[in-house]
Amino acid sequence: MSFRESTVTILRPRTPRSPASASRRRSLWARPGALLALVSVLYGVAQLVLVSPHLGIGWDETVYASQVSPHAPPAVFSAPRARGVPLLVAPVVAVTDSVFALRMYLTVVSSAALFCAFAVWLRIRDDHVVPLAALLFGACWLSLFYGNEAMPNLYVALAAVAAAGLVVLAERSRIAPVGLAVALAVMSLMRPSDALVAAVALAAGALALLRRRRIAVLAGLAAGLAVGWGQWAIEAEQRFGGFFPRLRDAGEHNATGWSLTIVEHARALDGPTLCRFGADCGPVSPVALIWWLAIPVMALLGLWSVRRSPHLPPLLLATGTALALGLPYLFYVDYAAPRFLMPVYALLSLPVAQAAVTGLRLRRPLVAAGVVAGLLAHLVLQGAYAYGLAAANGRDREQIGRAAAELRRMGVRPPCMIYGQSGVQIGYLLGCDSQGVIQRFAEQTPSRIRTALRDGAQVVVVYKGLDLPSYMATWDRTDLPGPWSARFARR
Repeated sequence: MSFRESTVTILRPRTPRSPASASRRRSLWARPGALLALVSVLYGVAQLVLVSPHLGIGWDETVYASQVSPHAPPAVFSAPRARGVPLLVAPVVAVTDSVFALRMYLTVVSSAALFCAFAVWLRIRDDHVVPLAALLFGACWLSLFYGNEAMPNLYVALAAVAAAGLVVLAERSRIAPVGLAVALAVMSLMRPSDALVAAVALAAGALALLRRRRIAVLAGLAAGLAVGWGQWAIEAEQRFGGFFPRLRDAGEHNATGWSLTIVEHARALDGPTLCRFGADCGPVSPVALIWWLAIPVMALLGLWSVRRSPHLPPLLLATGTALALGLPYLFYVDYAAPRFLMPVYALLSLPVAQAAVTGLRLRRPLVAAGVVAGLLAHLVLQGAYAYGLAAANGRDREQIGRAAAELRRMGVRPPCMIYGQSGVQIGYLLGCDSQGVIQRFAEQTPSRIRTALRDGAQVVVVYKGLDLPSYMATWDRTDLPGPWSARFARR
């Protein structure tokens, strides 16, 4: 059977069964659609249990939320960022500054997005592989930790899953290219560079896979890219001096260039969330490394198990797209953040789930026991990582919240500017303008501080464990809760 013939076979309509017959054959919990819905609900519940909805707001989240928040000035929006997350959080942030409300809203949205993305694949194969794939991806600590965070990577991952399925469905569905355009629009609004890589991989797959509607698929991919890249290009002209200057600035921010960061990504498998700016990423965890290496092994076993089946082409498309999305972060971005590989894990969950289901269907007790043990180990390990990282981040963000509360008690009110470590979060919580510092303070007074003082705003510097420049030596100093200190600029 040829590659295209197998694709046509899998998309051929099944012989319809009577509702009564289907009801007798399959209980509610044995239906893949019902199982996928259950997985999506459990995903939302697991977020609330393992990652508290009271978790304080992070630096990147603050940057995104402040763009649409009426209660605080927008934080500095650097060249690599895109406007997808501000659009996502706008319905809540425009109404309330409650971080709890934002967390609850994103829990619901992420759970619904998980269901919608993998539901596309139920149109391709209505079996237990799809809900199991959703369970495998939803149980990753990355999915759990970032599920109710205002960050783009989860939605890029789920849009990639939906897009790959919609390419396959385009063979028989006229509306699939429209859905594909929507999926790529979401992806390009969240992270334009990821969307471009995915579009190239999906276009190549469509040309190899499809006999019909190739042009419609390519048009859908182009239309989706145009949404995010168009917005990014317009903003580049308005705020960054042009498209190519912004592109160069984005490359400098992201430390792009030929590099090899596989070891850094391996060290970050169990956290922290970012291996950059002097962060101690620790050694490689042997347990996490075994989990990581098991993914490509299981994916290959999944592909091998359907090598003579019509299920092979769709899984090859998902696998190829995953590889394309992972390569830039392993060989072109000179630092590691585990969330960058979320699209890879999401797409590879499909062939991995295929391997697990095939193993269970072999009816060999030892194989079945191994599969079940592996699934349980995945759930327990990733859940433990999610809980531990949420707890660690919660402690840090709680200290930030206490420092902001003390500054509020001391009378810091708009117009004001917060400069320093975690200055972006503290500024957002106080409704102040802000400028964040990561590694060191500027040796000369920053222009934004001079502007704030000229405009009559109160300027506060917050810091812990960093040397201060000489121009702050005469500023009034006070200790804040936890490890923080503050300096108040003399007007």
